[in-house]
Amino acid sequence: MKNKSLIISILFVFIGIVAVAQQHNEQVTVESSYRPQIKRSERLLKMPEMPENEFDIPAYKVDARDFNYNYKMDVETMSAVSYKADYGVEGKDNFLKAAIGTNLSPVFLFRHYSDLSRNMSLGVGVKHYSSWLEMNDYKKSSFMNNNFNVMAVNKFKRGQLRSFVDYKYDMYHLRAYEGENPHGRNIHSLNLGAKWLASGSSYRNIYNEIGGDYRTTWIMGGTRENQFNANVYLAYSDNWISDKNVNDLQTFAADVELNYNNIYQGQMLFSVNPYFTMSGDFYHLHAGVRIDFKTGDNVGLYPDVWGSIFVLDNVLEFYAKFGGKTKINTFADIVSENPFVTTNFSNFSEFGYEKTKIDFQGGVKAKIANNIDAHVGVRYRDIKNSVFFVPDYDFYASYDEDETIYHLETFDLVFQDWDIVSFLADVRWKAMEKLSFAADFSFNSFTTHPVIKDLAPEEEYLYGKAWYKPTFTVTLRGDYQLAEAWKLNAAMKVLGRRWAVTTDKREVRFGPAYDIQLGADYQIKDDFTAFIEIHNLIHDKYKLYYDYPSLGFEAFVGIKYRF
Repeated sequence: MKNKSLIISILFVFIGIVAVAQQHNEQVTVESSYRPQIKRSERLLKMPEMPENEFDIPAYKVDARDFNYNYKMDVETMSAVSYKADYGVEGKDNFLKAAIGTNLSPVFLFRHYSDLSRNMSLGVGVKHYSSWLEMNDYKKSSFMNNNFNVMAVNKFKRGQLRSFVDYKYDMYHLRAYEGENPHGRNIHSLNLGAKWLASGSSYRNIYNEIGGDYRTTWIMGGTRENQFNANVYLAYSDNWISDKNVNDLQTFAADVELNYNNIYQGQMLFSVNPYFTMSGDFYHLHAGVRIDFKTGDNVGLYPDVWGSIFVLDNVLEFYAKFGGKTKINTFADIVSENPFVTTNFSNFSEFGYEKTKIDFQGGVKAKIANNIDAHVGVRYRDIKNSVFFVPDYDFYASYDEDETIYHLETFDLVFQDWDIVSFLADVRWKAMEKLSFAADFSFNSFTTHPVIKDLAPEEEYLYGKAWYKPTFTVTLRGDYQLAEAWKLNAAMKVLGRRWAVTTDKREVRFGPAYDIQLGADYQIKDDFTAFIEIHNLIHDKYKLYYDYPSLGFEAFVGIKYRF
């Protein structure tokens, strides 16, 4: 405990050094690896980015946020209980990352994008991460993550056609009360689709995007889900109100979506979202309505209103948003958050729809001294029929060539209504040419209400708290260019208090979880770099789910090559 406190203190000293460092007159920018071939027409307008705050769980993922070759540590860790589907990723970078970890954990990431001709481009991506050594609470080779992606862009006179295929395969070994589980949970996902994006913009012209995709998610020997999705976006812009200035446009637009989901039974959601937007030198306004038509339920009607006011020559931005939406609770979403869920999915109708009846956001953004971007805000959501994880004590399994019947440590689902109040803050600071810093904070308050009324006494213990949702999250990042060839980085993520429930009806409180990472890059040549990463520096065996601790300390050594 003393060592842990000492290391945490040292990290905060590092952050303090960042805080008093020399300023540099350079605006903070965030570059993304996602580069769309054609931008939506409305991106011509001055649209504020609404802050999002979902409750993400630290998860060690093979990810590259360094396609510009300035390596930025991904604070998300690589827990074996992380199953994340990353669909539709594209980029023009040719990049290779390969490493080996102290648990004999190979990491491999490859991305290639090239123009085959003037009118056709092709992108290919491969990801792999696994562990080969025995780890506490997990069987040998306890997990493996694989992802393969192909994306093509065909250019025509009137627009572009983007098509893609994504395949993801993840394997996790479930813990058993006795003996060894020779097999595990094998989760497969296949997603394929296409999208047409018209050329030009919506200025005095009807701009359109039309897309559709098919996604199937299945567990070997078990549940399979099929999803069909289609979407249409239409927009028309002109200067009906203001002067004939392309920067002061008014736009009529509509988003139309169709989602169909099937596991033994089918559910369909049809959404129409017409809206009007207008912008000026000091404001942006978006006014619309969202209408959701659902099978077996009433029509959902939600406002879609938000806007911003820019003052002091765009130094300050005050924003507010009021809306809501309906979405289908899908099997893919459930196992992406917790792959150890083993409830009986045959009665799909029990999943229903998650409805965000109220979603209010408001706050202020500021540009300080031309090198600091800061934001503070508040968000309130009233959500109906959300999924929460509770213990499943009725699941047993047997496997080929094994006579043992295993009682697995797995999870079932309950559905609750809840209110969430979140206070948000984040800052991005370019302290000087060689030093940058970022921090994100979220403090959350929950109030839950069970969906099922008049609960039986033996079931009441499963409801009443927002299981596994953190009361606060803190993320800190910093990087420093030590010398021409050396770059250092550090990151920390803290999860606040969380509650879990056990099979013997006990409520268990998880204390704060600290996940600290350190890294260093050494540039050997312009396009070739060696790196070191340390994950979970203080070996904090925090639990993401009850009886499933994290992997603990692990170090990686590898190379990155851009070509």
